[in-house]
Amino acid sequence: MTLSDLAPRRLAPGLTVRPLGVSSGSSRWAPTAPQPQDARLLDALRRALDVGDDDDGAQLLDTADSHRCGHAERLVGKILKEHPSRRVQVASKVGRVQGSAPHPYAGPRVRHQLEQTLENLYLDHLALYTLESYDFGLGDRYLDPVVEQMQALRDLGQIRAIGLRGPGSHSSQRSIRRFLDLFDRIRPDVLWTQASGLQPLADLGHGEDLGAFAVRHGVGLVIASPLAHGVLAGDRVDRALAAWPSAAADRGAVAAAVTHGLAQMAGMFGSSPRALARVALRSVLQRVQNAVLVIGVGDEQQHRYDRGLLGRPLSEQELDAVEEVFARVRSVLFKPEERAPSVGVIV
Repeated sequence: MTLSDLAPRRLAPGLTVRPLGVSSGSSRWAPTAPQPQDARLLDALRRALDVGDDDDGAQLLDTADSHRCGHAERLVGKILKEHPSRRVQVASKVGRVQGSAPHPYAGPRVRHQLEQTLENLYLDHLALYTLESYDFGLGDRYLDPVVEQMQALRDLGQIRAIGLRGPGSHSSQRSIRRFLDLFDRIRPDVLWTQASGLQPLADLGHGEDLGAFAVRHGVGLVIASPLAHGVLAGDRVDRALAAWPSAAADRGAVAAAVTHGLAQMAGMFGSSPRALARVALRSVLQRVQNAVLVIGVGDEQQHRYDRGLLGRPLSEQELDAVEEVFARVRSVLFKPEERAPSVGVIV
C-alpha cells in the first residue's frame, strides 16, 4: 500500500501536499557539533523524493536557514536541481540566524534571508515561510515591519503561505499566551510545531489542543519530529532523555519506560524500525487528520523512507492500544504537573 490511501491535505489556499513529507534536519545542530555526513543526507533526500508517484500530489520538503547554518538548504538545493520534474513543495524558516544584522528580524533581514534561501535552493519561491522565533526585539519593535514584509512577499508570489511556530507540549502558560497574541497579530496561514505520541500537541486551554485550534481558525498544521527524534523507530533511548529536559528526574526510570513501551509496541506490530515507525506515524496522522507530518532524514539510524512506509491503516482498536502504551510512557516522562493529554483529537 502506498501513501495514496491518505489523501493529500490542504495547508493553505492553493497549497495541498501529501500527508507525509521530509525534513532536512534539526536546528539543534551547532557548527562545532558532529554533523551527519553530507553523502548520507543527500542519499536519504534522494530516496525521499523517489517515494510515490507524481499523481499522489506534491511532497513537502521542510528545511530552515538554521539547519546546519544554511548548509542543509544548500544540500536540499542540490537534490532539487537533480530532480527538476518532481512535484515538491519546499518550506523554510527564518528568525534564528542573525548574521551581521543587529537582530534576526531587523530591517529588511527577512527579505534578504529569503533571497539567500531561494538562491541556496535554486528556487524562485517557497511554498511556506515560517517565523521561527517569538523574539521581535525590545517592545516588539520589529514585529509590524516583519508582518508587512511577509505579507508583501506573499503578495509578490515569493512565498505562498506565512507560517508561525506553534507552542510545544512543554510550553509555559506565558509562551502559550505569547503565541496566541502573535497569532492574532500575524494571522499566519500555517502553524508549525513538534509533536509525537510521547510529546503531544500543546494544550491551549479550555480543552483545545493545537490541532483543534488550527481547524477552528482554518489554518494548516505541520508536525515535525513525529518519531520523537528517532526514538519511536527504535533509535537510541538516550535521545528521549535529551528531547525532554523537564522529564522526571529519575532518568533510569525514563529510559526503562521508553524501552518497555517500545517492547509492547513490538509485541503488537513487529520489532523492526520500519514497523515501529509505521505505527508511530499512523497514530498521529489518523488522529490529527488536519496535519501534515515531516520526518527527519539526517539522523544516524534513520529508517528507510520508502514507498510502503505507512502500510495499512490502524484499526480503532489498534489506535486505542497504541495510545494506552504512549500514555503509560508519558506518565513517567513528565512530572505529575506536566503530564500531557493524548497526541491530538480526531478532527
